[in-house]
Amino acid sequence: MSPSITLSKSGDSKIEVKKSVFIGKSFHITSPEEAAEYLAAERKKYPDARHLCYAWVTGGEASRQKSSDDGEPQGTAGQPLLELLTSNGFTDSLICVTRYFGGTLLGKGGLKRAYTDSGRQALSDGEPVELIPALRWREHCSYPLFEMLSRKASQSCWALENIDYGQDVAFDITVPEEAESELVRFCLDLSGGTLVLSDPDKLLMKGGKIILS
Repeated sequence: MSPSITLSKSGDSKIEVKKSVFIGKSFHITSPEEAAEYLAAERKKYPDARHLCYAWVTGGEASRQKSSDDGEPQGTAGQPLLELLTSNGFTDSLICVTRYFGGTLLGKGGLKRAYTDSGRQALSDGEPVELIPALRWREHCSYPLFEMLSRKASQSCWALENIDYGQDVAFDITVPEEAESELVRFCLDLSGGTLVLSDPDKLLMKGGKIILS
């Protein structure tokens, strides 16, 4: 099964082909509604542009996708952008490309290449990462135990988040599924058997960076 990929941050690109300017943007999204908000913002940013073509995919139980040529010849913009996402295994991601017409017709092949190049550059600039199956716990422990757990987490690429400092330390800890037994054993050894992890939540966590083909 191919890994799922998403974006670490928003990405940008800008290319010029025969005086037409293609401005690409990529975003991590969590819903179709969020995609619509980003697209509305891009239209507002470039109100005099001729086209704003886009494609997005969302994952989860209600996986969806959508693309638009926004007035360009059918199949020259939205579909190539969508293929960039689906062929590389992206989820929860949006690409849009704003075009300022330069006065010279590029033809269907030229348009497809320009939108594809702009979209690929915007995706790469968004620093794609692999999504890996993971487990998350909400736990608490003493300050000395938390300090030792923090050191281990930084060495093992475990994620400590939502840390609350009170009488003891409460925190979320997220690790890849394959590291579950290592974490459980470490907590038991560290605490002398007093830090027993509860049942975790399952999710996807961001892993290593991906180079697009």
